[in-house]
Amino acid sequence: MAAAAIARGTRGPEEHFSGRLTELALGYQHMLEHDPLQPRAFVGLTLVALASRQINSAVKMAWAAVAAAPRAPVAWVALGQALKAAGRMGESERGYMQAIILDGTNALARFGLGELKLATERPEEAAREFELALKRQPSLAGAHLGLGNALALMGRNEEALGCFEDTLALRPHLPEAEFAAGFALARLGRLGEAETRYRRALVARPDFAAAWMNLGNLLREQGQDAWAEAALRRATQLRPDLVSGWINIAALERGRRRPEEAEKHLRKAFALNPSQVETHIAWCQFRLSEGDTAGARGWLRWALTRNPEQSEAVNMHGILLHTERRFVEAVEAFERAESLGHRAAVSNRGNSLLDLGRMDEALRAHALAVDLDPGHPGAQYNLALTQLRLGQWKAGWPGYESRWRFREVHRALRNFTEPRWRGEQLNGERVLLDAEQGLGDTIQFCRYVSLVAARGGVPVLRVQPATERLMSSLAVARAGVAEITVLGGEKPQFDLECPLMSLPTVFETCVDTVPWAGAYLGAEPQAVREKWMEFPSIRPGLRVGLAWQGNPKYKADRQRSMKLRTLSPLFRGAPVNWISLQKGEATGQLVDLQPDAPISDAPILDGSSRDRDLADAAALIATLDLVISTDTSIAHLAGAMGKPVWILLSRLSDWRWMEVTESTPWYPTARLFRQKSPGDWAEVIERVLGELSKM
Repeated sequence: MAAAAIARGTRGPEEHFSGRLTELALGYQHMLEHDPLQPRAFVGLTLVALASRQINSAVKMAWAAVAAAPRAPVAWVALGQALKAAGRMGESERGYMQAIILDGTNALARFGLGELKLATERPEEAAREFELALKRQPSLAGAHLGLGNALALMGRNEEALGCFEDTLALRPHLPEAEFAAGFALARLGRLGEAETRYRRALVARPDFAAAWMNLGNLLREQGQDAWAEAALRRATQLRPDLVSGWINIAALERGRRRPEEAEKHLRKAFALNPSQVETHIAWCQFRLSEGDTAGARGWLRWALTRNPEQSEAVNMHGILLHTERRFVEAVEAFERAESLGHRAAVSNRGNSLLDLGRMDEALRAHALAVDLDPGHPGAQYNLALTQLRLGQWKAGWPGYESRWRFREVHRALRNFTEPRWRGEQLNGERVLLDAEQGLGDTIQFCRYVSLVAARGGVPVLRVQPATERLMSSLAVARAGVAEITVLGGEKPQFDLECPLMSLPTVFETCVDTVPWAGAYLGAEPQAVREKWMEFPSIRPGLRVGLAWQGNPKYKADRQRSMKLRTLSPLFRGAPVNWISLQKGEATGQLVDLQPDAPISDAPILDGSSRDRDLADAAALIATLDLVISTDTSIAHLAGAMGKPVWILLSRLSDWRWMEVTESTPWYPTARLFRQKSPGDWAEVIERVLGELSKM
């Protein structure tokens, strides 16, 4: 993710000369006519030159001031300022140090040295300099601001925010301080307040390009892509040379799945500064998002060659290793990124530890990530999933609400004028329950609709079109107590709202209190009879339904799904009537399995490729003795119908199936068959075959 900018302090002592530079310059020149070695005049001309961006002239005047008064600390401070503006950081630091040698209590020298150490990424040292400056001169607003910036870079955002408020008490409406307060508030997850501060900074200084950029990033995080684009484009209009502006617009377009636009903006960033490491990292992220791992590695090599200590580059190395399933190496890379100060690397390390099966270590890593960055929704979300996986539901469900601020789960925030329902007793109020994420999630959590009705409300369940008819089989819907409507259709009337997957939080569900009064979904009897006629048993034995692939757009589908051919040992085992419950492109594998066999000899019949929706699938499942499925909506449907279902799970399965256990509190009729080693479906199928033969 492209980084936000942080203010590096006020614009220095020279900012006070804005608007009267010519008058001041003439005054100092007049002083030199009377005294050609007047150090005060040389210092003044240095600051005037800095304010007018004449850096070379500023350096000349500063050296003249030092030559005229080598024992004057103010001359060395001016030299430090000028050399810092020229990018000559080592010489600048020596200038400030000379001023401190001459006068150890000089607040401006400490302040300037602190600013230099901030610019050279030494925030701990910078903080000490700002603190020394403030001991000498507590009213020095720039030192309060600089100290806040140093603390923010160390992740101490609450303390940083206090420093920014101190700055504003001394200099009300200072745009840099409002901007910096917005940065800290965003890091603390207080996005509404952060937006207000960025807008205040822009009212005070409409040409503040970094504030436009950070505002754009904030709006993008909240799913307001159109407004985000306007803000980011304004930043690049004001500063066409702002490389980070183009990188952030590219990140926006990448999130919109507009790769051509993203690439165009990355090319602009690269043209402005081909050696900038941040641009190389942005290219790496882009190539990885396009599935080009080799291309991503090429850009990362460039980044690490230029700066092997760049924390985001090292973190990206870990991400690439994780993508390639080289988890041990990924953990090492993330640990190194952590040592370089990268906070998100801690949560990334936790994810790699999960894949290694080191659950307790993963939990500690995710908890540490939240401690380090409490406002980061990705860290909160990863911790919550790990807690849920390990059965710590009381802690996990509240944290799971962070998914609405985590763009990898939901691209837009959930914005309603109607209030959120928190579980209070109802008196006929209509409660909108929106489905979210996948079809399986809707099936799993629609069981809570009856509990909302039991609290006195009228549930209005809004679901995907593929589940609309199926949801009509809920007892509360059949009784007329709940209404079923479709996502994307006309907006229903309601008084309160609650996402469907937030209901476990509302009802404080734990492992022992999962709602289950029996099967809660079913099929119309007439539809079941029609499925019996369409798919009669063609051999003695069980009727078993199969589903082997979930939604291919799901990012972890490759781990949870398999090819039909992988299941072929089952067809040579016990005499079973195999019926496919698979939909989508994966049904083409039925033909590939035995293309020329007559239907009477076919190992598996195509039962669902022509289904209209999941209600049709439910009717067919009602005719079966058993369903065997990978982690798909079919597995959830069979479980919700109370049908025996064997769920085939990858080594690191989805959080809802927890760990180790062969059963699940969500579906009492389900049995879980887990991989013992990553990717080893053969051993799982061998166990399934053994259990089938017993039946």
